[in-house]
Amino acid sequence: MASQHPPDESVSTSTPTVLAPAQGDVHPAYTPADPTSAHGKPGEPCPPPSSSDPINRTSTSSTTSKPTSVAPPTCGPSSLHIPNPATLTTGLSRLSTRLSGAAADPKHIRKRDFGFLPIPKPRRYDPAVKPEVCFPFTWRMNAVFAICATVSVMNLYYVQPMLVEIAKDFDVSYDAVSRIPTLVQAGYGVGIVLISPLGDLVRRRQLCMLLMLLTTALSVALARASSVEMLEGVSFIVGMLTVSPQICIPWTADLAPSNRRAQAMSITLSGLIFGLVLGRVLGGIMANFASWRDTYWLAVGLQGALLVLAWLALPDTPDKDIGLSYFQVLWSMATFYVKYPTLTQVGLMAFLTSAVFAGFWTTLTFLLSSPPYQYNSFDIGLFGLLGIIGALLAPQWGRLVDRVVPWLGQLLGCCTSLSAMIVALGGADKSIGAVAVAIVLYDMGQQLTQVSSGYRVAGIDPKARARLNGCVLLCIFAGQTSGTAIMTSIYNSHGWRSTGACAVAFVGTALIILLARGPHEHGWVGWRGGTQLLKREQMVDLSPEAITEGRKVAAREVGLDNMAEAEEGKASAAGRQQEGEKHLDPDANVGTAGEGGRAVGGKGQTESSRDASAEKGRSEGHVAA
Repeated sequence: MASQHPPDESVSTSTPTVLAPAQGDVHPAYTPADPTSAHGKPGEPCPPPSSSDPINRTSTSSTTSKPTSVAPPTCGPSSLHIPNPATLTTGLSRLSTRLSGAAADPKHIRKRDFGFLPIPKPRRYDPAVKPEVCFPFTWRMNAVFAICATVSVMNLYYVQPMLVEIAKDFDVSYDAVSRIPTLVQAGYGVGIVLISPLGDLVRRRQLCMLLMLLTTALSVALARASSVEMLEGVSFIVGMLTVSPQICIPWTADLAPSNRRAQAMSITLSGLIFGLVLGRVLGGIMANFASWRDTYWLAVGLQGALLVLAWLALPDTPDKDIGLSYFQVLWSMATFYVKYPTLTQVGLMAFLTSAVFAGFWTTLTFLLSSPPYQYNSFDIGLFGLLGIIGALLAPQWGRLVDRVVPWLGQLLGCCTSLSAMIVALGGADKSIGAVAVAIVLYDMGQQLTQVSSGYRVAGIDPKARARLNGCVLLCIFAGQTSGTAIMTSIYNSHGWRSTGACAVAFVGTALIILLARGPHEHGWVGWRGGTQLLKREQMVDLSPEAITEGRKVAAREVGLDNMAEAEEGKASAAGRQQEGEKHLDPDANVGTAGEGGRAVGGKGQTESSRDASAEKGRSEGHVAA
């Protein structure tokens, strides 16, 4: 075949040359010739495009004397080749950008943070293309989000192993310093409500950098605190501003393709888990071998380095343009609980499992400091290192969730957590091995449940991921607060066995809530939609905006706006009609037809559309693609 050029290149010739699009290259405005027409019979060259065709290219030059000829594609079924839908979408986006010339104007590209701080060129956003095209999601970007989550969340846990040293330094009672970690967590809860929803309203690069700058400055105040009261007040504000991890997790979901979303989110989540463990360990080591004030100076250095990393690496993605005011954003979070059954189910499960997590670790401290163990605070703190196992396994859980129905991940996670609490109930007060097994199993189950739940919630509404994540975090925060109070009271009154029985009851209730609503149910209770668990159908929409939870989309609504796909569907309808009609994936919420994931055309398309429309009328909460 003669040489071909992309539609956006000009050919240097001495005479005008008309270029036809190469096979497989489809322009939105290009309509292939009717194979039944006299000028477009199968196997014959397509008629040349008219002068008004937007993909025509003419160019003259005196540098060459021979015209460059390009063989036009032939018409017919074999001449049209449709690439992968995700590749097609990205290619068309870039092609449209070049043709329109929108990317050529640098005036619309944002070049400075806060009006004065230059943005590195690779991190600048071009408004002419989509964010996922401008910033392709890579493992390096995923690692940056995970590091941000690690260093930021450490602020919440430095103080826990340092309470004794702080009490000695200020010569106050343990009751006085015990309010500090409570106020840190209370501030964190306030930040979840008031600050984390801003991720759906403003640019997240600037928001994260501002939060990191403020927590760095306030850590200096913590290191130089002159009284317990000052520590309490500043700790509350630090906790309120430490919500960068909860901005990075939905941000990851916004940039990662839908078929890698769970794994990408799990890596960012594993960074948060590492921060939880490292904050406690570093706080204990610094308090024992140096000073509790040195811990906060260390925090200043770490957060300063993180701020530099954020400036260098975080992409300047645009705001989501949701058209809501700040107070409307806060009100919308309340409405989500009654609007989305999946969110409510995940929230109730998160409340119960996080209550067990917080209550178990609190009462475990009392258990290990009592006979027959009688460990000191430093020894007890080392048990937190077992949580690293859960952090290391989180990416593997994400890979699993990307391959199965996420509901199955929640089921396996709850069963693993239930097994852990049964082991703790039966032997934690007798064998240290039972304690270690219970810690590892519960962390594994908790991470698998969180990854699966996070994937489901992120797939409800791409425009509201920060708010949806905030709704789940509110449930987690309420569960941790309630679980600590309830299980501590039970332990003080009735001992370990009653406390373990309470933990088993909480996790068992979470499992019942999960089983009450099936993996493909669109309502509040039931198992409509089938019981498919082990394999999801191939997803057509691989973009980060793909809705993967709670809604059905007819197969005819995916990709058939493109005329080339319709032509190919007509040409091959006879061979794929039955297969195209039966493939509708309620979990991925995109239609699939055949191995290539393309909808069929012709008569098969009409019948499939009719069936899909009937199903759409029965499905609650259906929206167009």
